[in-house]
Amino acid sequence: MSKRIRLLLITVSCFLVLYIVLGGLLGTNDSTSDKTYRNLGVYSEVLSRIKSDYVTEPDLKKVTGGAIRGLLEALDPYSTYFSPQEYQDYLRQPEAGPASVGIFLAKRMGFATVVSVLPGSPAEKAGVKVGDLIDRVENTAARELSVVQIQRLLAGPAGSTVTLTLVREARAEPQKVPIARAVLSYPPVVAKMVEEGAGYIRIASFSKGKAAEIAAKLKELTANGADKIILDLRNCAGGETQEAVDTASLFLEKGLVAYLQGQRYPRQDLPAKPPADVCKLPLAVLINQSTAGPAELVASAILGNKRGALVGVRSFGVGVFQKLIPLDDGSALLLSVAKYYGPDGKAIQDNGVAPSVVESGTGETAILDDEGEPTEPEHFGGKDDLQLRKAIEILKQQYTPAKAA
Repeated sequence: MSKRIRLLLITVSCFLVLYIVLGGLLGTNDSTSDKTYRNLGVYSEVLSRIKSDYVTEPDLKKVTGGAIRGLLEALDPYSTYFSPQEYQDYLRQPEAGPASVGIFLAKRMGFATVVSVLPGSPAEKAGVKVGDLIDRVENTAARELSVVQIQRLLAGPAGSTVTLTLVREARAEPQKVPIARAVLSYPPVVAKMVEEGAGYIRIASFSKGKAAEIAAKLKELTANGADKIILDLRNCAGGETQEAVDTASLFLEKGLVAYLQGQRYPRQDLPAKPPADVCKLPLAVLINQSTAGPAELVASAILGNKRGALVGVRSFGVGVFQKLIPLDDGSALLLSVAKYYGPDGKAIQDNGVAPSVVESGTGETAILDDEGEPTEPEHFGGKDDLQLRKAIEILKQQYTPAKAA
């Protein structure tokens, strides 16, 4: 096959992929279609110029793949293009695994950022910290990959090793960190009385079964005399949406936890489904910038339904729903087709969740956009935890039990 014919086929294939994506995103009315065709014309001209004028003979397959990935990353860091081989691998094993390193990450401005590190995980033991930037996974540049692809590279057989190149502001040079993968063990829910009448519950991740575990801890605390509850969602990232909905329902007699909606995805409400013994005690929720994903649904639901105070700093903002779309050449798109919205109508992906009471405190992890070395978090739930102290103070001020006459 001649180079000219190969170029034509690749160009047409790329046009089809771009048209499918842009058409789905921008709609099908006439003015939008005209604009889409103009955009495709620009792309065609750029590709032609690369072919004719670039300093060396370009790798057109690489150029086309890079163009598609760049288009998707311009939408959000979670939408993904799978080559035919990657798509088959994904179909065989949609969930990354069976072992991983315990990092929850996102991308901001193209940089893969560690949002949270699972307590007790291989990543924590290797010294990976919130705010670290992942420059490379083995020999692959993280900038060229979506979040989904990075997570799949981090996963693998238990006992195998993956080497990350990490960048931290205080280091002069990137540092290579080998991490042995392990089957992750999610920490149990921590529950204790932090002072007279104040029950404290800390969740590290909303993995399967966590809502039932939280419900059991609530019963223990109330049996021990708790008359107010502090729910700690700091550094809580990842997990399942249903666990978040069930957890929020433990505290809501009625109302909306969240809803899903997209341009072509009809609104889907996620209402509270309270148990018979719904908790009615005064409530405060602790969040920080490493609160992400399902934990943000819980925080948003509590605030949006005026069920309790939210103490801390704005959460990270992770909340998209994705659909797998096969393409004619055997490749596929994993495309974000809807976003999660809080009861206030704000998209969590775009806004995060803002606290009702701003309090950074010594228990706060580093603000990821700030310069400088991330601050080591204090032990959450301890006496020096200023955010916790603030939450208890608020509950005492707002919910002073009435004394008997």
